[in-house]
Amino acid sequence: MGIRPTDSDVAAALRTFGLRLSTLRREAAVPVGALAGNGGIPVGRTQLYEILGGRVQTPPSWDLVQALVQHCRRHAAARQRVLSVPVDLAYWRREHGFLVQLCDRARAEEDPTAVPAGRTLTVQGIYRGPVSPAAAGPPAYLGVVTGDIRQVRCADVWVNPENTDMIMARPQEFSVSAIIRYDGARRDEAGRITVDTIADELEKKVAPIRPVAPGTAIVTGAGELRQRNGVRYIVHTATVHGEPGTGFHPVRGIARCVENVLLELDGLDLDLPERSCVLFPLLGTGVGRGDVREHAGALTHSAANYLRSARRSRIGTVLFLAYTDLELQACLAALGEAGVVVRA
Repeated sequence: MGIRPTDSDVAAALRTFGLRLSTLRREAAVPVGALAGNGGIPVGRTQLYEILGGRVQTPPSWDLVQALVQHCRRHAAARQRVLSVPVDLAYWRREHGFLVQLCDRARAEEDPTAVPAGRTLTVQGIYRGPVSPAAAGPPAYLGVVTGDIRQVRCADVWVNPENTDMIMARPQEFSVSAIIRYDGARRDEAGRITVDTIADELEKKVAPIRPVAPGTAIVTGAGELRQRNGVRYIVHTATVHGEPGTGFHPVRGIARCVENVLLELDGLDLDLPERSCVLFPLLGTGVGRGDVREHAGALTHSAANYLRSARRSRIGTVLFLAYTDLELQACLAALGEAGVVVRA
């Protein structure tokens, strides 16, 4: 799922990024003249002012950002300046990657040769059918739910598609990860996050082992989503990996993510009902820009194979989220290919 960025979204993101750099420069007390054309920053004073003011149409290069941050860090340390803006290069690399990704997606929307994104589905519907297990026991169900994930209240577990660094998207981003992070956090009356519940728990678990292998599944609590949507757990799975200058791409063998998530849920002692419902987005098709039809088929078949296996599972239903009519068509076609006869 992905909410499509607009020109105003891009302009706001470029301005915010530039002003953060500007704040860093100001707090480090580095004159613009000391940066322009020096220290690995191959732009003039006027262009640098435009970048720092966010008055540009494309992100600055990572080499420029890296050189600027390193220069400010050295200058501030030498003069014992206290900074409110991070000088950690990993932080700025991540923020720059988000910015490039947003701009890339906006350009793709303007490209008339791009694959149509489809019409957003605003009415929730559930289509599911039985999957006969290999061993005797109650049937499991496989299906699709339509609409915005924020309106889904039928699943005990939500699956969060993450990158191999397991760093959740910023709340202002356009992704399932951002929605889960924001709606699962504690917020004040103005809607500002006061406790970043899910992201903080994930960070504690993944910090010693980052980056994780593709397909890794890590379980956290659901924070405020438990009261809001009836979600008991979030399973974060590494479905995309980032590359400098090119953004995020789906991991190979993405269908293994489905199996790993279900194995993790069945292998842990969790507070889940006996026939739990698990909700998957179409992994790798958002920021990873994977082919919707291809991914819908691979993910659906993986879920069907797992539910048909002989092992006893606490999972009674697996649903895939379809945010657009094209995603719904792809899911229904994949279910048919998997031998699942669905009913609304």
